[in-house]
Amino acid sequence: MAPVTAPAPPGSDRSAGPASVPDGRARRRVHSYERAVDALLDLLEAGNAAPTAQEIAARSGISVRTVFRLTEDIETLHAAAVTRQMERTAHLYEPLMAEGPVSARVRRLVENRRSVFEAIAPVRRVADRLAAGSQRIADGVALHHLVLRTQVAELFEDTLTSMPPTRRGTALDAADVASGWETWDLLRRTRGLVAPAAATVVVALLEGVLMPPTTGARRRSG
Repeated sequence: MAPVTAPAPPGSDRSAGPASVPDGRARRRVHSYERAVDALLDLLEAGNAAPTAQEIAARSGISVRTVFRLTEDIETLHAAAVTRQMERTAHLYEPLMAEGPVSARVRRLVENRRSVFEAIAPVRRVADRLAAGSQRIADGVALHHLVLRTQVAELFEDTLTSMPPTRRGTALDAADVASGWETWDLLRRTRGLVAPAAATVVVALLEGVLMPPTTGARRRSG
């Protein structure tokens, strides 16, 4: 997954490049904004679900007054922090080999999803909470959904193609949901499973979709 471009800080013009920053004051403003975004992200990742301006200021080393001057509201900083996290974790979305037995690919996918979801969990939960009131955050969540679904479609393309046309879309939807963030979060928080146990459940769900029992096996089990 290619790094996602973060929202432009106040006072910057990314399209024109660094030379467009008119003076030292504007450069300091951009630098302070970046520090505030990083501080907010650090606080969220540390488990603080609703950092205050005072906490952001203390973490970033800038004044509370500066935090308020940099952005119209704290939601704008949250949106930038969500995007920044996508940049920080882009390396986790490693290409997965779309070859070998389906069971091996399922396990590769779940291992990757476990790494990704455990890394993004604190910030993603905040993003889910704020998405309804923030178009920027909602767009970031939608992009993340698209990235995850595309990975599933590419990894199991041959398996899905071999299915009857009437089943392919349903199977992709089911595999996407089974391996998605919402399912992982439900298993970890609502069901209270540790990460290895949650991964085992996701493997079982994916195998049920992508490796259904044969007709003979279903009859014997019945």
